[in-house]
Amino acid sequence: AKNMLSLLSENGTLVIEVQYFIKTLKDLTFDNIYHEHYNYWTLTSLQSFFTNLNTKIYRAEKINTHGGSLRIYVAKNIHKKIEKKTINLINSEKNFGVKKIGTYKKFASKVYLIRENVLKNINQIEKKYGKIVFFGSPAKASTALNFYGISSQAKFIIEDNKLKQNKFLPGVNIPICSRKIVKKPLKIIIVLAWNFFDEIKRKNSSLGKKFLSIKDLEKKNFI
Repeated sequence: AKNMLSLLSENGTLVIEVQYFIKTLKDLTFDNIYHEHYNYWTLTSLQSFFTNLNTKIYRAEKINTHGGSLRIYVAKNIHKKIEKKTINLINSEKNFGVKKIGTYKKFASKVYLIRENVLKNINQIEKKYGKIVFFGSPAKASTALNFYGISSQAKFIIEDNKLKQNKFLPGVNIPICSRKIVKKPLKIIIVLAWNFFDEIKRKNSSLGKKFLSIKDLEKKNFI
C-alpha cells in the first residue's frame, strides 16, 4: 500500500477491489476462504488500515464480483469529504456486528449446519444416480469438498481448463478430467463453480440432463 501511494499524485485516487467479508458472512460463502485470499476485508477494517497510513477512503461501492466484493477509493488528501453512502455503509457494518465475536461464532454454527445438509443431500443423490460427477474445479471447491469430506462419493470432475486436467482435487483426490470423458449425457451434474452456474449450464446442456449447484445442496432436504 505504501508503494502504491508513493506512485500517486497528491490529488490522485487509489482504487482497490477486494472480496467483501460482510457478504461472505451473510451468504455463508465460506468456500471463498483459502490460501490465495490471505486477508478478509470489511470497510471498517480497510478504513482503519488506510487511516494508519494517513490517507482516507472517501468512497466505497458494493459490486457483484466473486459473489460480493467491495471497491474502495483512497485519497492522500485527508481533508477530502467522505461520501454519505460510504458513511452509511460503515454504520451498516456496525449494526451488523462486525466488531462482535458473536457474529463470527454464529457464522461458524451455520457453516457446520450447511455441512450436515450437503452430506445428507449428496448421499441421497449417490443412492439415486450412482457416483457423482462434478463440473468445475475452482479453488473454492477444494475448501468445500475437504470440509464436507466428499471423496468416495465422487466419480470425477469435468474441467475445461487444460492446466487442471489429468490432475486431482487436493485433499480429496477426485480426478479432474476433460469433457471428452463423457460419452453420453449424464443423469445429473453438480456444479462446484457455483458463481458461474448459469453460464456453465447454458454452455454444457449436451453433457447432462440435470444440473445442480453445490449451493443448492446447502438447504435441508433439498433432494
